[in-house]
Amino acid sequence: MRIAIVGTGGIARVHRRIIRDLGGELVGVCGRSRAAAAALAPVPAYDDLAAMLDEQRPDVLHVCTPNHLHEAHALAGFAAGAHVLCEKPMATSLAAAERMIEAAVRAGRIGAVAYNYRGYPLVAALRRKVREGVFGALRRVSGCYLSEDGFDPAKYMWHFTPGSVGPGYALMDVGVHWLDLVEHVTGERIVEIAAQLSIHQRERIWRGGEGQGPRPPGHMAEDGSVRVMVDVEDQVDLLVRLSGGGGGSATISCVSVGHPNTIVLSVDGALKGFDWNQEEPNTYRERSVDGTLIRQRAPSLMAAEEADLTALPAGHAEGYIDAFRNIVAAAWAGMRGETDAFPTFADGLRGIRLVEAAVTSAREKRAIAVG
Repeated sequence: MRIAIVGTGGIARVHRRIIRDLGGELVGVCGRSRAAAAALAPVPAYDDLAAMLDEQRPDVLHVCTPNHLHEAHALAGFAAGAHVLCEKPMATSLAAAERMIEAAVRAGRIGAVAYNYRGYPLVAALRRKVREGVFGALRRVSGCYLSEDGFDPAKYMWHFTPGSVGPGYALMDVGVHWLDLVEHVTGERIVEIAAQLSIHQRERIWRGGEGQGPRPPGHMAEDGSVRVMVDVEDQVDLLVRLSGGGGGSATISCVSVGHPNTIVLSVDGALKGFDWNQEEPNTYRERSVDGTLIRQRAPSLMAAEEADLTALPAGHAEGYIDAFRNIVAAAWAGMRGETDAFPTFADGLRGIRLVEAAVTSAREKRAIAVG
């Protein structure tokens, strides 16, 4: 596969590594500057996406740019005949996500979303066990996505620039992952959502450093900095109702000190329950009236489709990069017409729908039904 990347930030570096690991041919990188693009990989560097697509004609475009650019960059990829693997969130609005899907259909190309946490073998195993009825009818789903990425008040990221991240910061940056895991693992839809949004750090200072993005609107001080009043939440508290009748809750936070990326999915069923933590992804707790067992990732005990996701024997830790690699490999296989088992643009649109419902709930102070 001939692959091109647009974007040069931290997540682009993850994509670059995975492209190499999977044997993809990286044919070009496009960034805000050619210097930034050249620093990512020793391949042709561009500061013009149209020029890169025209000259390199990639099979797949990996979109690794800030949220508000996803739509334009994906549409450019489809127009050039490429498939698109887009970072989450897919877009900053439901309307934009729908336009991206329409563009993919018109071009006859595949759009995939980097919901990388689906790629853990035990996530696949839990999804299968839920469907087989091992846990019984689901009664409760709860958990969290806790991150400290925005905890330092002196830190500025492009997410804080108005118009860049979408209708929410915590929701769009990490919340979509938790919401996707809930529906992916349980096989049920979130049909009602209630949300409370909090902004704990309302003021940020842009200084033009790496990862801060272009200068935001506002008065520039003598030292070149710009004071920004943040208008998107950094913590969300959710109540959800599942299509099967179960309910639950979650806290999504980007200002939770000591939690780099704590993702917890906890489920109670009529027969058993389980708890899985992304920071310890090779085990989960299985709870029943007979006690609690610690289940380990063990390829010899897994179904074939789960064992295919694991590269190492039991007892050898696999982690984030391995799960991410599994999702990219599945997306590429889907683009070759070999599978439909990967996160699609329809899944990405679903995440935006849930985010918009949560934001509406917080604004109107009521639970919102989700179709």
